[in-house]
Amino acid sequence: MDDLEHEVRKSVLDNAVKYEGTPSVNSVMSTLLGSRADLRSRAGEVKAIVQKYVDEISKMSIEDQIRELKQIAPELLEVTDEIELPEEKEPPELPNIDRWSKIVMRLAPFPSGPLHVGNSRMVILNDYYVKRYKGELILVFDDTIGSTEKVVEPQAFDLIPEGLEYLDVEWHKTVYKSDRLELFYKYAVNLMKKKEAYVCDCDANVWRKEHKVRGIPCACQFLSVEDNLARWEKMLDGTYPEKAAAVRLKTGMKDPDPAMRDHVILRISETEHPRVGTKYRVWPLLEYSWGIDDHELGISHIIRGKDLVKEGKIEQHIWSIYGWQHPELIYYGRLKFEDATLSKSKSRREVRDGTYTGWDDPRTWSLQSLAKRGIDQRALRKVMLDLGLSIVDISISMKSVYSENRKLRDAETPRVFFVRNPIWIEAKGIAPDLTVANVPVHPDFPEKGMREIPIGASDGKATFGIAEYDLKRMKKGSIFRLKDLANFVLEQLEPVSVKMHSIDVDEVRKINGPIIHWVPKLNSVPVELTLIDGSVAFGLGEPDIKELAKGTFVQFERVGFVRLYETGDIIKASFAHK
Repeated sequence: MDDLEHEVRKSVLDNAVKYEGTPSVNSVMSTLLGSRADLRSRAGEVKAIVQKYVDEISKMSIEDQIRELKQIAPELLEVTDEIELPEEKEPPELPNIDRWSKIVMRLAPFPSGPLHVGNSRMVILNDYYVKRYKGELILVFDDTIGSTEKVVEPQAFDLIPEGLEYLDVEWHKTVYKSDRLELFYKYAVNLMKKKEAYVCDCDANVWRKEHKVRGIPCACQFLSVEDNLARWEKMLDGTYPEKAAAVRLKTGMKDPDPAMRDHVILRISETEHPRVGTKYRVWPLLEYSWGIDDHELGISHIIRGKDLVKEGKIEQHIWSIYGWQHPELIYYGRLKFEDATLSKSKSRREVRDGTYTGWDDPRTWSLQSLAKRGIDQRALRKVMLDLGLSIVDISISMKSVYSENRKLRDAETPRVFFVRNPIWIEAKGIAPDLTVANVPVHPDFPEKGMREIPIGASDGKATFGIAEYDLKRMKKGSIFRLKDLANFVLEQLEPVSVKMHSIDVDEVRKINGPIIHWVPKLNSVPVELTLIDGSVAFGLGEPDIKELAKGTFVQFERVGFVRLYETGDIIKASFAHK
């Protein structure tokens, strides 16, 4: 390899390791031409070499990339390691903890589906603080009737606790909002008697244009207590149809924020509820129910996204009416995942129509899907706790979670040969004593021992499966190595025929020949690998993969980390990350 090729390969490897195993041609070119002015006049030639190595190195596992970079440029790896191992961060203290005899916090999921990776921040922060202060955590299903687009999903009542268990969250009791309607009704009547709320039967569009926008109260606001209570009974008994009346809280019509003006706190909905059926037709809005329940349940601190500031103001208004102690409201900024689309309503449609295989389909990004892929909850916890309670909006990549998962699991993860849609090559000239390949269980930990892969040789011949892209980068006469087995020379392309060349790996290394993965045709096991985009890759795994237990986390060499979620004659695995 000449100096330029060596420099380019080193730069591509460095870029790959920095960016989770996926090198970028443009990024490498920018680095090379920025540091080597002499190469700028040769940009076209350099780019062709960069593209060649990007294509090759992107197919390597990140472990193999790190291993090679350690050999040819260890000084670069030291810098990379420093970047990839950030200092541990601890979330800040909760405010005003001395005002409370006990820290009580709550998780308040709306049961429209399972918890997904975006919900994990709220869950993990609440769990962290309750454990830190030895407090109490309450799981409250916010199962009031939602909008047409946001409906209660019956399965969620089981899926949400399942997700909490995956995250190792400990909660002390469970509460259902749908069991507390009579309590919300009692307070609604009390607020009307206090002249702090009223029943409004104005057309919603008219009220919005003529009153909300202009800040002018409607006539309903001035009704007597008796008239309001009579209207309330009509809401309950069915006299008023849906959307014909609602209870408004007197938050004020002069508030600078139109969204705060005499806010609706209860409305009519005749949608059947999965837990209580059609027993109730008047349902509270979440901010009203929380204004009551955060007091009734003794909540001390509320952690939520800053998109719920308005809801917090409604709660504060209710607490002030009754003179209750205000829980501490703590907001954090929006969290966006660059490489994960989070939509429970979309996922619910896709699950129901069969587009997704279920709620553990990787495209849902549910906690169930992460568990199925073998993402250790500790990886997710660390990333979320490192974000802390910053009010700044944050955009992150799932690669940060994958990086933590790799650190946690790599040392314990056995390696397995897997070839996607293998091309079969017939090898001849196999030495009589070459019957098995002795392959490390983990190349970085020799103490874990070796595994044997029988090659099924007969009369000096054997058939192996290799990846199509490996074959395409060779030509007649190329010398290559079947990893941990032997070196071969490509004698013929159609049909593919190879002949054993030698045993010593240095024979290939000194000519920079490819070292490729393979499976024997004899006794290899069919594998269905579900990828992150929901597609399924078909291939073959080495024979002993069938001996691994369901749930085993392994690395398919040159492919990535996977979890075996179903075993048998066909192995089913879910891709985790590179």
